[in-house]
Amino acid sequence: MSAKFAKFNKTNATLVLSLFLAAALRLMHLAATPLSWDEGWSIGLSTLGLSEINRITALDVHPPLYYDLLKTWMVFGKSEFMVRFLSVAAGLLAVPLVYVVGLRWANERVGLLAALSAAASPFLIYYSQVARMYALCTALVLLATYSLLRAAKEEHLTYYVVFTLSATAALYTFYYALFPLICVIAYALWQYRPRWRRIFASCLALGILYAPWVFYALPPMLNRIGTRTGFEFAVADLVRFAADGFFGLVFAYGAGWWPVYLVLILFAAGLTVTLIERRNAKPIAMPLAAIVLTLASVSVGAKAHMFAARYAIVASPFLALALAWAWDALGRRSELAMAVGILLWIISITPSISGYVYQKSYETSGAFDPASDQRYLSRITTPDDIVFFNVLSLAGAYERYRQADDPAWSYLLRWDPVVEPLEPAIQNRLLPATREHQRLWFVLYKGGFGPNGPLLDWLTFNLYPAVGQWREDTFYQLYLVPQGSPRKVELNAQFEKNIILDSAEFPTQAYGGLTVRLIWHAIQIPIGDVKVFVHLYDADGHLVAQHDAFPANDLRPPSTWQVGETIVDNHGLVLPPIASGKFSLVVGLYEPRSGDRLHLPDGSDHLLLGEVEISPE
Repeated sequence: MSAKFAKFNKTNATLVLSLFLAAALRLMHLAATPLSWDEGWSIGLSTLGLSEINRITALDVHPPLYYDLLKTWMVFGKSEFMVRFLSVAAGLLAVPLVYVVGLRWANERVGLLAALSAAASPFLIYYSQVARMYALCTALVLLATYSLLRAAKEEHLTYYVVFTLSATAALYTFYYALFPLICVIAYALWQYRPRWRRIFASCLALGILYAPWVFYALPPMLNRIGTRTGFEFAVADLVRFAADGFFGLVFAYGAGWWPVYLVLILFAAGLTVTLIERRNAKPIAMPLAAIVLTLASVSVGAKAHMFAARYAIVASPFLALALAWAWDALGRRSELAMAVGILLWIISITPSISGYVYQKSYETSGAFDPASDQRYLSRITTPDDIVFFNVLSLAGAYERYRQADDPAWSYLLRWDPVVEPLEPAIQNRLLPATREHQRLWFVLYKGGFGPNGPLLDWLTFNLYPAVGQWREDTFYQLYLVPQGSPRKVELNAQFEKNIILDSAEFPTQAYGGLTVRLIWHAIQIPIGDVKVFVHLYDADGHLVAQHDAFPANDLRPPSTWQVGETIVDNHGLVLPPIASGKFSLVVGLYEPRSGDRLHLPDGSDHLLLGEVEISPE
């Protein structure tokens, strides 16, 4: 009895030490690095309603469950520490789970060694510190594996239910969870053939629970895959991706290839010992199959989206199991050999853990300051404005740092990973915002490039562009919404270069901002481009507001016009808060390089459109 109790205490002590090690490594420097681009996406998406999370994730490469959980979790706060702690908790849960899997799959020592391996795995440490779904999915896959192995061995109905629910949750968290689950199910059917009916029933229940999401998300996913790949795959690319994937699975970044070779040597040594001893080597098929199938699927998936070693995260606990199995085999021959194998593995992962894991430089390109947008927008916006983002990564970073007096935000997704249909987004979010806000800011990552172009066109011709500025690779533009019924003035004024101003529309009363629509055409294609200026002067002739741009917010400079073509040219003028009284509105054209103005037939260099009465805000 005492020997059994001592063994029990030794097992518990080892598990507790593994958990302490895992906690220390996962909590170290947890909040030290700023939010990454993908973490901004997690916060931005999780801030939305559940139905919108479902809609957007159906267009994305990840399903919705993690974002649903993070949405609930963020009631505790949106700091770097808090949003990442959900992943820490899942990463810690993986340690005892991999132990019980190893115990059921092989023996107690394999379970304990697997727990040690998972606790110190650079891959699992890295993604236990990232506000993404990877740590959560890993824990769910382990729970499903343990439940099925125990259910099949003991014919326990409760664990079949747990398997069904945890496997379904894993698939609602991460698509690549499917592949290790396939291997676990195949292994259970192979090892416990008499249980095939209940295993099959559990899988059928899993399919029924997952079917609604498949029907909902499969059409946009197939469209995305077909658009990007044309369903063509090169074998050479798949082999290269698989090799890179195994390097990432070992997470040898910062150390080089030798940890990869060490893992292969350790496994070969363990397999050799097992074959020499004529022991059953069939169990190793489960983790090996999970690793191989996951890497193959990630390699194929790279053609549809991108290659990322993080997608192989669900194979990481199976690598821990395979390593533990190899160490256990060495230990049967020599405890010293097992100790040397473990020590060499610890030495091999030390370069990654000591620096690379906490620098969080994997799969990042260039510097990203998540607080940049909030700092800039807080200086140029008012609490009554609204800010639209074209990618949720920027929206989430803004949400993280947004203060009480910063404006609310919305979104029109026009950049990778999600480009949503434009017209429904305009109808559902943009137009309602124009009825509630006079000033709409747009933060457009990559400006008008690519899929942003149609959105920029719509904004240019339906709203009134005012202030605009580039900051690095993001364009910030303020658009004004017209107030009241505009006054239309027929002009037919001919400037030099054969440019005709047909008419102008503007309100006779305004506050906060003034919207002006000009209608141009040319009787001959103008030579060279000229800019339009719209100025507002007080009674003393002082300039109080202006907007200068090539026609149509720089989209249609005169050299692009056709003879007789009608050009709609909207301008927004931001008014000083204290402006009050009657002001003169004038328009004209000028050469951007020299500043020389174009003249009218009477020799004047501007045209008075009329008076506007301005009220203070």
